[in-house]
Amino acid sequence: MVYQGKPSAGCANCRKRKIKCDEATPACSQCINTKRTCPGYVPRFDLVLRDQTKSVRRKAQRKKGVQRLPLPPQSASSEESAPASTAWALSGPGGRSAYGIAKSAPSDEAIPRIFNDFPEQQAICAFFLDFVLLPRHPDSVQGHLEHLLPLYQKTTPDSPLSLATSSVALVLSGSSPTRRSDQQLGRTIFGRALRKTSAAIRNPAESKKDETLMAVLLLGLFEKIMASADASKSDMTKMHNAGAAALVMHRGPDNVKTDLAVGLLFSVRSQLVRLILEALHSSLGLTKIQVEHAIEEGTSFKRCPDALSKIFKSLSQNAAARLTSATINIADLRSSAKSALLLPKNTESEQEVNDLLEYAISVDLLVAAWPESLPEDWKAKLADGFDYPFGDVPKLAFVYDDKMDVYLDLWVQSIWNQYRSARIKIQTIILDCISWLDTPYEHQWYWRAIYAKMITQEMADDICGSIPFALGTKTSGGPGDRDGVEFPYVGGQKASEEHRRAASALGGWHLLEPMRSSLRTTCLRDGQKDWIIGQMQRISRIYALQSHKGVGEAVSPVDQQMYDQQFQRYEFDCPS
Repeated sequence: MVYQGKPSAGCANCRKRKIKCDEATPACSQCINTKRTCPGYVPRFDLVLRDQTKSVRRKAQRKKGVQRLPLPPQSASSEESAPASTAWALSGPGGRSAYGIAKSAPSDEAIPRIFNDFPEQQAICAFFLDFVLLPRHPDSVQGHLEHLLPLYQKTTPDSPLSLATSSVALVLSGSSPTRRSDQQLGRTIFGRALRKTSAAIRNPAESKKDETLMAVLLLGLFEKIMASADASKSDMTKMHNAGAAALVMHRGPDNVKTDLAVGLLFSVRSQLVRLILEALHSSLGLTKIQVEHAIEEGTSFKRCPDALSKIFKSLSQNAAARLTSATINIADLRSSAKSALLLPKNTESEQEVNDLLEYAISVDLLVAAWPESLPEDWKAKLADGFDYPFGDVPKLAFVYDDKMDVYLDLWVQSIWNQYRSARIKIQTIILDCISWLDTPYEHQWYWRAIYAKMITQEMADDICGSIPFALGTKTSGGPGDRDGVEFPYVGGQKASEEHRRAASALGGWHLLEPMRSSLRTTCLRDGQKDWIIGQMQRISRIYALQSHKGVGEAVSPVDQQMYDQQFQRYEFDCPS
């Protein structure tokens, strides 16, 4: 295959003059020196998609060696027929054609349709490239995207799974500054996916298919992404996760006989446990009615993991699943703490809080034992190189206290941060219990309080040390833009292209919950919380959120009414 060259990421002026552009911001040096107005740079998301029309005409018969990405035969956002022959290719590392999408037709003379006419298909292509087709360590697999490809390849254009995939792909591509309209298209397709999924769930045969369960999980992912932009949508994410658990129970143990079905089962449990922890993660300063509601909510969701545990007993678990098993009890612990710590002080309540404290310590010991079973290559290595940009940008903008850790891959780092976040939550409960008991228990638990503060600081430091590995020097540009982004490395070997691709697309999402856990503590050293808030603001810029709290663009009342109407037709009850 002829090498067609790497697409230029320079500004339009430099590309027109055919000179090298240094891609500086806010304007390149060439434009500044010649006193021209620098028009800016093409986002990586658009650069990676290259028109291959002429090449396809000349080499229509030479497609055998090109790996194909799955694509429905018709756009889910349009009812018009696709052209007779369509072919596109994605530019891989070094400008080579790495992934192709092709549709054949009887006529060899048919003219292919330009790829940019299909924003939905363009988003799907980038979604699989940047989010799905990424190498993962087998012990770190815990999500559902790893299992999407084989199911998606068998879907029809108007199936629940195809529509759910399109909605997620579009809402993710819409975080790029030049593709904001994709999010509105994603919401429209999401409404269709919701109706199709509801119909499939009511069908006895369809409700037991892996494709239906995957569609529900993707709808939950869509709502989780939207909840980062609109906190009012967080309840919808809970509904989808609870619905996925109900589907698993409906399918029963007879439907857990394939590797794909087992993978989906572990994904449901992992997401449900995280859902419970987030549902009970608000501060303890609540009214009695709010506490009772939180306990009722946590208990209702906890029925699902308890019921799922019966199915898990006969299944082997990887490292990610073992961590989920160890952290399940934190939900019950937090629920108990919310009620016990509001009791009036008397002999009976003191004994209850004291018992709760001992229970929290036992849960902490269980979670703390998780790293002992990990392979050696899972341990973080201290980075000895990081080519961060010099000039006006200080190193503190990317690195906290000169701590930079390098991991086996992004998913291993994410699981480590889940462990750290879990331990921070437990230490917070332990410290709250000790503070509530006060005298005469203060001396009894003095050293345990010191240890809890030490562990909290250690976990927060490790979370901060993982941020350069996940974000690098990326400050803007959307999830698909990774040109010029540097990451820490060990032994002179810079970050692989796979890590650069994964971190640019997913790194910030993996960091949000651990960073929020760190911000909820009260025993970090001076200045650390401010640094973490600064990093969350950096994530907000990358993923088009409006603040470090994860509140982004508001949804119009019309869209809100559409959501409400859709969810009236999509309801689940967790099995008792």
